[in-house]
Amino acid sequence: MSITRDKHERIMETVPLLNRRPCSPKYILSLCLAPIYGNRTKWLLLAETVEHYRLQGVEHFYFYVKDIDDYSLKLLQYYVRNGEAEVVFFKGDQEKTSREWQSVGVQDCLQRSRHHSQYSIFADLDERILPLNNHSLAEYVVCINSTF
Repeated sequence: MSITRDKHERIMETVPLLNRRPCSPKYILSLCLAPIYGNRTKWLLLAETVEHYRLQGVEHFYFYVKDIDDYSLKLLQYYVRNGEAEVVFFKGDQEKTSREWQSVGVQDCLQRSRHHSQYSIFADLDERILPLNNHSLAEYVVCINSTF
């Protein structure tokens, strides 16, 4: 998968797609995190985000990284080793605006999580989604879907 500005632009980088068509999705709820960029330390915010959403029933995480500091990268690698997350690294030599990276991340995560997770939610690193009742986010999503 790749994104270009027009049909004549040369494709510089591609991200491989995985065939994920099991009989049923492996996960009920996954989180697609907006691309991380800039070399400022983010490890505490990353840990807080993952642990918050795990408490809310999120079972798998998709991270997109343009730039990241070394310690935050170690934390992401920990989540990958434990099977809780996947990380896609954007090449540093491609200069795009943060909005363009966001579009790439959303489109990739839509495809990457398809057939792999029944539901996927999208959020930024500093956003926390909470239902208004006493249910977890996963329970809320399943409940809302069952009413339609």
